Amino acid sequence: MNLLYEDLGYFDLTTHGLGIGEKQATMSFAPKGEVILCGVDEVLKVMRELNIEHKFHKRDGDCVQGKELILECKGDAASLHKAWKISQNIFEYMSGIATYTNSLVTNAREINPKISVATTRKNFPGVKELMLKSVMAGGGVIHRMGLYDSILVFEQHLNFFKTKEELESAFSKLKYEFLEKKIAVEVEDYESASYFASLGADILQCEKMEYETLKKCVGLKEHYPHLLLSATGGINESNIAEFAKCGVDFIVTSSPYHAKPLDIKVTIKESL
Repeated sequence: MNLLYEDLGYFDLTTHGLGIGEKQATMSFAPKGEVILCGVDEVLKVMRELNIEHKFHKRDGDCVQGKELILECKGDAASLHKAWKISQNIFEYMSGIATYTNSLVTNAREINPKISVATTRKNFPGVKELMLKSVMAGGGVIHRMGLYDSILVFEQHLNFFKTKEELESAFSKLKYEFLEKKIAVEVEDYESASYFASLGADILQCEKMEYETLKKCVGLKEHYPHLLLSATGGINESNIAEFAKCGVDFIVTSSPYHAKPLDIKVTIKESL
């Protein structure tokens, strides 16, 4: 398992050097404060890889209070020390994202109970699966997993069309070829929002709009009842409630990916 051996390498020099590796011990994990837990599946793989006897008391998505037990383990000290830090890191980073996401969802739904909070594909390369699982554990949804699962037209695409006629022809072809997909377009002002709504866009992703402009764009739903609108750009815990007030259907944000890891205390003791 790469996550484990990245830390382990060839030897645990400290445990070996102290001569304690064969001693039997227990290890427990508990948060220092309230968290939305995530990382259980990954830590379970670590325990199984090292043949450590284990008992999980919580599952991904559970709200765990400070000092509540998440996991108890038994085994020789050598195995427990190999599992310790990687398991702690997994819980701390993934629970940090899950807890932050849950805060966003809670704040937004206090204003609009039906709103969704979705995360972008601006995740750190190589750990997408872990980040997305953490978002989902916190009650968020996935905006785009990658280029392959959804259609989102950006300015960077539109720059390739020299005339409106050329663009409209390509847009019509896009809708026809992908009948089962919703076509989303990123827009930055009311004029472009109205234009792409008239072309048949299914979703308007409103990028860094002022509140009044965003509210005006939401008004397009009166003429295009099928239309969904999202707000995106700089949305975080401090301002998500304001965006939720304007009536958008969902919020798109990258902020959970920058959430602070949360403290998970690990205790290792020799068995008596």
